Amino acid sequence: MGWSYIEQGANLEHDDFRDFYHQYLGMVDVLNVSDSSMDRIDMLDDYGAGTVIRTKLRPGIELIVADCRFYQSQTLRFQSDVPMIELSFWLNGASEVNLSGHHLHIQNNQCQLAFIRNLEAEMCYDAKEPMLACEIRIAESVFRELVDAFGGDVNLDMNKLLGSQAVRVFQQAIPPAEEQLVRQMLTCPVAPPLRKMYLEGKALELLAIYMQRLLFDVDSSTPGRGRGLRRTDLDKIREAANILACRMEQPPSLLELSRLTGISDFKLKAGFKELFGTTVFGYLRNKRMERAVFLLETERTNVYEAAIAVGYSNPGHFAAVFRETYGINPGQWPKKAGFPGNSLKLPFHEGGAESR
Repeated sequence: MGWSYIEQGANLEHDDFRDFYHQYLGMVDVLNVSDSSMDRIDMLDDYGAGTVIRTKLRPGIELIVADCRFYQSQTLRFQSDVPMIELSFWLNGASEVNLSGHHLHIQNNQCQLAFIRNLEAEMCYDAKEPMLACEIRIAESVFRELVDAFGGDVNLDMNKLLGSQAVRVFQQAIPPAEEQLVRQMLTCPVAPPLRKMYLEGKALELLAIYMQRLLFDVDSSTPGRGRGLRRTDLDKIREAANILACRMEQPPSLLELSRLTGISDFKLKAGFKELFGTTVFGYLRNKRMERAVFLLETERTNVYEAAIAVGYSNPGHFAAVFRETYGINPGQWPKKAGFPGNSLKLPFHEGGAESR
């Protein structure tokens, strides 16, 4: 099934930015929007289960959390001429998306940073598994105000970023540190009067992290590295790193990774050393260990499950690598960390996406 609509209002600012999206959601008949002032929007029973929660953090900045599932695969088509920046995180679920000619395959543990001037989108949602996604939307006018308030930079001007393009999209795997920030937004462990303050701080922190990494070629974990690489090679090496992070359960071989990214295996090995200070395998091992720590701490996953989740079929080998990396056995980590752990529970509502 598909829907089509055309969004209106090219020069919307601040509060109009939010009202505009309420009008959009009201035209999509899988959602029950009973009141345009409501932040909670329920899916209609005939189509699926769950909710979309929308929170205005300030005029022109929104946080949208979708915790739902479709009973059948769905396709949504739309157009927009509202300039904005979107930073979205997919923690669960899958989707095929076409954004003004940019095709994206979205899967678990991926994020997208998009700069949008004019948008023609087609989004195909898979009904096989529940969807849990978090999206930060910021109006172009607010983005400009934030940049100007701190001195500004020509590199962050929307016209410079987009050039002649209608949309510019960056996609990568979500590192464990940023995934934890996203999940902190979802659990929001502060009193209700402080929630918007807390959520806005996390949202802007995430936006700054990804813009620093993707626009300035700077990763806070690798300061000063990669300066000797050409931009085209740097992009390919980052793409290779994202592939490894997304496919750590069954990673490609070095030769396959070289083929997928269009860079020789020699340049790939040299580039990883230059950019990340380690080998291709060393980078994969580090990402596996970071992910394992997150699962042990936050998800309260047992050692066997964590080993399988990050690509180790032999738990004994996993434990040896973990011990070499962190100095303790993985079974001891949650106690050492003193982390209470949570299964994901959204603070905004009770319940979530349940199978029919």
